[in-house]
Amino acid sequence: MIKENSKIDKALEILPEKLRINVMRIPEIERMRIQDIRLRLNKYLSVTVFDSEYFVTESGVLTRNPENAVKVIKSDIENTFNTAFQNSIHSFKREISQGYITINGGNRVGFCGNAVFNPMREYGVDSVKDISSINIRVAREVNGCSFDIFTRVFGDGVKSLLIIGAPCSGKTTVLRDLCANLSKYHRISLIDERNEISSTISGTPQNNVGNLTDVFCCYNKYDGIMTAVKVMSPEILICDEIGSKDDNKALEYAVNSGVSLIATAHCTDYEDAKKRITVSKLLKEGAFDYVAVLGKGSMCGKLLKLIKVGGKND
Repeated sequence: MIKENSKIDKALEILPEKLRINVMRIPEIERMRIQDIRLRLNKYLSVTVFDSEYFVTESGVLTRNPENAVKVIKSDIENTFNTAFQNSIHSFKREISQGYITINGGNRVGFCGNAVFNPMREYGVDSVKDISSINIRVAREVNGCSFDIFTRVFGDGVKSLLIIGAPCSGKTTVLRDLCANLSKYHRISLIDERNEISSTISGTPQNNVGNLTDVFCCYNKYDGIMTAVKVMSPEILICDEIGSKDDNKALEYAVNSGVSLIATAHCTDYEDAKKRITVSKLLKEGAFDYVAVLGKGSMCGKLLKLIKVGGKND
């Protein structure tokens, strides 16, 4: 498990020296709170702190005004991209087509540009060229952030839980902490489709997901869930960002096999969740015992509301 200060250091390693120095000049108390580092071609270096984006000046000052911010040029984009892929882009075709790669420290590098489609494939991006933007998402482990949910939901035994919130509300961070805590006592299968929860590299999770957790890294949720239930006999199955019809089929299979579920979904509140066709179907079928609603901004990762499905609010 890698310490938080090491995670930001690992993220900075892939930046060209000029940009790395500029970010290192940001006062430590602010630098340690950075969530994203963004490079946009012929625009300005920026970072996200507490869900707000700021430009970075050469002296490390965070500002809303781009006038004195560090300019990002083509070589900055190219060098960062090539370093993230270890100067061996052809070895990472799957990651290229998906638009991101997990690097040392568990940090995730996302990128966009001009999509290249393969005429032999029915759909999907085959590659990306002319990279125009890069987002380095700094991995965060907030130990104990799930304590409130853990004690209120799982204090008297295993339950099924849906965690909802808007983007950047800390759902994945809370999910990871729950996984680590529950895995002290229960056998868990973690379906880590985007490798964002465990941040596994060469078979070893960079993040703490617990001693009794089996990680299905980069499986699509359907195949991962179906395989996990059949071969690992989990007590609890954990996955992030549910919402597709295929997700539902696999999750329903898990429920019917007696497995408890913990999952997240992008919904602003419980009423919004009930309007989402796939999520609503699972709620109606009793797949979840509780729904936890998280805040965002200064309330990122905090439990706003806990709803006992079919019962009174807790």
